[in-house]
Amino acid sequence: MMLRRSAVVALRRGPSWGRPAAMGFRSTSVALKRDYYEVLGVPRGASKSEIKKAYLKLAKKYHPDTSSEPDSDKFVEAGEAYEVLSDDEKRGLYDRYGHAATDMGGQEHVDPFEAFRQAFGSQRAGRDEFEDLLHDFFGGGARRRPRGPRRGHDVQLGLRLSFMEAARGVENKDVEWSEILRDGRRGERTSFKADIPPGVDTGMQIRLAGKGGKGDPGAPRGDLYLQIEVEPDDYFQRDGADVHVSVDVTVAQAALGATIDVLTVDGLVELKVPKGTQPNAQLRLRNQGLPTMTGHGRGHQIVHVNVTIPTTLTSRQEQILRELEDPRRSDKSAAKSAFSRLADFFRGSTTKKSSSYGTN
Repeated sequence: MMLRRSAVVALRRGPSWGRPAAMGFRSTSVALKRDYYEVLGVPRGASKSEIKKAYLKLAKKYHPDTSSEPDSDKFVEAGEAYEVLSDDEKRGLYDRYGHAATDMGGQEHVDPFEAFRQAFGSQRAGRDEFEDLLHDFFGGGARRRPRGPRRGHDVQLGLRLSFMEAARGVENKDVEWSEILRDGRRGERTSFKADIPPGVDTGMQIRLAGKGGKGDPGAPRGDLYLQIEVEPDDYFQRDGADVHVSVDVTVAQAALGATIDVLTVDGLVELKVPKGTQPNAQLRLRNQGLPTMTGHGRGHQIVHVNVTIPTTLTSRQEQILRELEDPRRSDKSAAKSAFSRLADFFRGSTTKKSSSYGTN
């Protein structure tokens, strides 16, 4: 049984058969990162000044000390987006590969206060100096942040999934990791269960709030980011939410039409092979692909038809083929009779039910 998707996900893919470029996922327990341009509310071609202006607007709106509607998560998210998009090199990689580029590069947790200092070009360091800068920018409404325990650091952890796990989702997936202490020793092992939504793909990142490194006494843990890697499958080839497979049909099935069983992510489905199907034709099983990460509908399964040619023939089979190929024959009824006899030799087994199809 496939998991029910309760989250809303925005997915943008690169070229066909490529790496997912950017995505977002929002859930109570599992979240995929949102597109950084979407976070700041700017177009992908925005200038540096537009990016900076958009970031400062969000920083003021969500800062926990100055806003009437504070939101620490959105404040941190805006800082992460600005830290990447304000840097030409990081932005170039992000535009090509999305979050996968920064994740594979080992990007650490971004200090949102440092991002704010960078936006102002301030060289002063330290949270106290930042509070003064914040006061200057926002006015007298800003108040000093009392010093307190620091939250735990965020952790990146790779998670390998089989194709079927990624396609159908996994409930209560076992996840374990051990924190590396400052002295190089491995800390206690942390284990827990995680729900993986159906349709995830390589390069996607799942955020598990409060499952990261330990903070100071009294402070919350950091977050754990699961970097998804989907193992290749011998039968299914993925292209976004669509799935490609290759199936063999006999000469008779291709010429006369047939109904065949095709394996999908949900099991066997019957597919009509139209009369006169050509080698390398593509037939589409509608809505038999993967769940879309937008939460609306599913992809399709594209069936690539491989017409198998016998390597050995009996003398009778050869005779029938020659009758069909003889250009001197004008007797259509005789040719039709020969074609029927050919089908008797090469016809494969068929199935009972049918499923909608379409040429791709």
